[in-house]
This record gives sequence, C-alpha cells and structure tokens, in this order.
Amino acid sequence: MAYIKRPPELVSRSLKLEQPVSELLDDYSSFIECTPDHVTNYVLKKLLSRDPEYKKWRASRKTTIPAKTANDAGTARRMA
Repeated sequence: MAYIKRPPELVSRSLKLEQPVSELLDDYSSFIECTPDHVTNYVLKKLLSRDPEYKKWRASRKTTIPAKTANDAGTARRMA
C-alpha cells in the first residue's frame, strides 16, 4: 500500500456566483492564501454536513438505494 494517498478526484464544474459572493470568495481565498476551489469545497462540506434536515433526507435515500461496494468502485475505475 502506498504511503501517500491520491488526492480526491476533481470534477470540473461551472458555477455562477452573485457578484458579492464572488468577491467574498476571492477575498477570503487571498486572506488564507489558497485557491477559491479549496474554500468552496471546504465551506460546502461544512455547511451541508451540519444541516439536520439534509442529513435525514440523505439517510432515508441511502436506505432505499443500494450502495456500491468498494470492489465495484475500484473495478469501474480500472476499466475506464
């Protein structure tokens, strides 16, 4: 097993931000000296993980939709 893990897979996505939000994102990214992508990912993860209604909704969907096993995901990645 490798010591260093792969970074998460990045997916290119286009988002349209309101002007004040875009300025805040750029300003905050400069403040902590990182990319706007990193700030956006971090903020979305934190916000969505703390929403109790979303957690319930997501949990109810997970019980009705069978999850892929780790083997299935690895096989699909190697075949692509």
